[in-house]
Amino acid sequence: MKKPLDTPKDIERAMTLPSSVFDQPAEVVESDALSRAQKLEILRRWELDSIALQRATDENMSGGEPPRLDEINAALAALEPKGAA
Repeated sequence: MKKPLDTPKDIERAMTLPSSVFDQPAEVVESDALSRAQKLEILRRWELDSIALQRATDENMSGGEPPRLDEINAALAALEPKGAA
């Protein structure tokens, strides 16, 4: 994690731009400072950002970090209730 989630402002930043707070999606799942709902919201935001980045990459307009869709999907799956399909 790039910075601890000590204040509501830190959590708000994580929800707005997850990659500015977390190095990898698994860190969202492991965070004790976030509720399950906040974790899901952060990962879904990160997923949308990654989809947009993938689209830009497909159009030869990339320039940031690589899309992390597989890692995000794994993190989302980790938050699913046990036994859910």
